Amino acid sequence: MSKVNITAPAETWAQFEQQVIKPGNCMHCGLCVGVLPEKLAFAETPQGLLPQLTKQLDDADAEALNTAWACCPGRGVPYHHVNEFLGRTAHPLLGAFEETYVGHSGNKTVRERGASGGILSSVLIHLLETKRVTAAIVLQQGAHTPEQAAPVFARTADEVLAAAQSVYAVTPTLTVLEQIDPAAGPYAMVVLPEQAAALRMLQAAGDPRALAIKYVFGPYAGTNMYHGSVRGFLRGQGVGNDVAISKLQWRAGEWPGYLQVDTADGRTFKAEKFYYNYLIPFFISRNCQIIPDFTNELTDLSVGDAWAPTYEKQRGGHAVVVPRTAEVQSILQEMVEQEKLVLNAVSVEKALSMHGHMLDFKKRGAFIRLGWQKAAGKPVPQYDYAPADVGLMRKVVEGVLWLIFTTGRQPWARWIITRLPLSIVGPTFNGLRLSWKKLSKPTKRKGLAEVAFTQTFMDERWQEIAQTESTQEQARA
Repeated sequence: MSKVNITAPAETWAQFEQQVIKPGNCMHCGLCVGVLPEKLAFAETPQGLLPQLTKQLDDADAEALNTAWACCPGRGVPYHHVNEFLGRTAHPLLGAFEETYVGHSGNKTVRERGASGGILSSVLIHLLETKRVTAAIVLQQGAHTPEQAAPVFARTADEVLAAAQSVYAVTPTLTVLEQIDPAAGPYAMVVLPEQAAALRMLQAAGDPRALAIKYVFGPYAGTNMYHGSVRGFLRGQGVGNDVAISKLQWRAGEWPGYLQVDTADGRTFKAEKFYYNYLIPFFISRNCQIIPDFTNELTDLSVGDAWAPTYEKQRGGHAVVVPRTAEVQSILQEMVEQEKLVLNAVSVEKALSMHGHMLDFKKRGAFIRLGWQKAAGKPVPQYDYAPADVGLMRKVVEGVLWLIFTTGRQPWARWIITRLPLSIVGPTFNGLRLSWKKLSKPTKRKGLAEVAFTQTFMDERWQEIAQTESTQEQARA
């Protein structure tokens, strides 16, 4: 095999800084730190957690850093090539799928513990019980400190349930790569869309740790928040930063759940899900605004809340369930037969209608936002598709959102909102949210199902990933 040229580490890191980190394109996925933990670490910044050098780079770091660069989702994602690598054909709004369901866990305890009916927890437990995997890599709130989440290896049902519920704080999950022993697998892993993209590209690059992850699962992912949101909520309740958090739950109680924060001085603070969403405009993360994937298209199984009046009235927890491979579809049917899951098939149209606003936020909104960023002369992530035509009114709607988010991240705006009590700001925000959805619905939903996308194949990027695989093969040889 001919020798593959590897860019000098210092040069590669300069590209990271100029094209990904400084322009605000970092997806906070954790890939770069996960493959080079000896030299990189995440640090808290005003722009969220960002990778930084901890030691000087040398020639021995070239392979790992070039792998991270080739697979970095902050540069964009060649979705067509990734789907081709996975042997799939993607639906433009949903990604590849075998079937669409609405359902929940057949186990009452698991259903109650989960954020959206306990589907992912049930499937992970089943994979462990049937010895299809040796461990499930999941994000657990309070794994090391109550205030933060971290990836852990769950090997029992109890350990899976300890990591149930959603986490709405940016966490670079792929830092866990350094802990993966390929010989001890196979594994299942739960990831967000940008993490799934990075992981799939790393698999295509031949990384043995990524290839040891046999099943890739994940939730639908709309908006996420930077650290500081929970502290902001507590300040509105009169709790200072000097009071420690003893426990944090993002979706406690019966679905759809509520934020619950227990403090070290014995107090408990709660906020209904649609009330504490007031924090989003002030702490929304950058990465969720510049990736066009809402339904976690590159997973093998994705799950999202079933937002429809029928299911919301029933309470208990219902989820849209999207198996994306024949094998996972078979596993779900096996679980239904064993009464571990309750699933009812629904049309793709119905499944998509439950998340129309957020699908539009991603499939059209992300490209509008990136277009403005590019017009300002800044590097942007490159994707291999884009909506062919976006009407003026849709851009106006996005302009309003841009104004809200831009104002919300100003220090003075955060200072004000975190001094207002939940009894005022929660109901006010929820009322504004409902009014905004009603007002913008005609524009945001108009033509979404029929929107045409232009395709641009990212062959050079894919060749770069393939070149990385050749380099790793040489290293192993």
